[in-house]
Amino acid sequence: MSQSSNPAGRRLGVVLTGAGVRGLGQAGTLGTLERAGLRPDVVVGVSTGAVVASIFAARVDWEAALQATDRSRLPTLAPTDPQADPFARLRGVLRSARQLAPSVWTWGRQGYETFARSTLTELLGSTTVEATRLPLALTATDLLAAERRVIRSGDLTTATLAASALPGVSDPIAADGGLLFDGTFSDPAPIDVARELGADVVVAVYPDRPLEDMELDSWLRGLVRGVEIGSRAFAEERLLAADLVIRPRIDTAVRTLDFSTLDNTARRCAVATRAVIPDVAELLGRA
Repeated sequence: MSQSSNPAGRRLGVVLTGAGVRGLGQAGTLGTLERAGLRPDVVVGVSTGAVVASIFAARVDWEAALQATDRSRLPTLAPTDPQADPFARLRGVLRSARQLAPSVWTWGRQGYETFARSTLTELLGSTTVEATRLPLALTATDLLAAERRVIRSGDLTTATLAASALPGVSDPIAADGGLLFDGTFSDPAPIDVARELGADVVVAVYPDRPLEDMELDSWLRGLVRGVEIGSRAFAEERLLAADLVIRPRIDTAVRTLDFSTLDNTARRCAVATRAVIPDVAELLGRA
C-alpha cells in the first residue's frame, strides 16, 4: 500500500461517476484537488468517469495529456426543446452517436471502439491497471453474469473501454469470460470499492443535471421520466456511503454526448470542488 500524499496520513479516495461529457468533465475536480494540495491517494471510475480516472492514475502529466487530446471527432449537438417529442430527442442523440461511429445500429460494428481504443492507447500505452502510480479500480457491468465487475488488473486500455462502453454507441467488451458494458447500470457510485483500495475518506463526484420540465402526456414521456427517476434514486442510495459528495451544477441544456460543452462542464466541476476544499481538508484531519 502506497504512503498517503496527505500530511495527516488519512488516505483520500475519489469516485468519478458518469455519464458522457459530465463524466469527462470531472477532470476539473481532480485538477482542483491537486492544486489545493489534496491529491487523491485512490481513484475509482465508472462510465466515462473511468476514462478520467485511468488517465489520472497512469500519468503524472495527466492534465496536459487530456488537454492535448484531439477532440475533432467528438460530436456536438444542436439545442433541443425539452418539450419536443421524445423520439425527436432520441434521434438527436443517435445523430450524435453516428458522429462517433458511422455504424452503431448493431453490435459488432467497430467504429467507436476503434476510435476510442486508439485514443486511449496513445494516452495510456501498454500500462496495466495494477501498474498505475496510485491504486485504481474501474467498475463495469457484466451482461452475462448480470452483476457488477470490479477491474483491478489487466490491460488498462481494455479495462477503461469496458467500464465506459456507452449504450447505443459502443459494443460491449468481451473480457475474462464476461461481456462488459457501462458500469453505471450495476453501480453508479461504487464507494465500497474505494474503501477496499484503502481509502479512509471517500469523496464522490456526481455531476448530474436537473430533470427537464416536460409535459407527461404520452406513454413514452412517462417511460423516459420513470427511467430517469429510478436511475437517480439508485445513484442517491449508493452515494449515501460517501463521506462527501461533490455535486457540480450542470445545466439541463448539456446533453450526454455533446462534447462541445466539455470545457464548461470541467469548469463547473472545478467550481463545485473549490467550494468544498475546506470540508475535504477537515475530513482528512488537516483543518
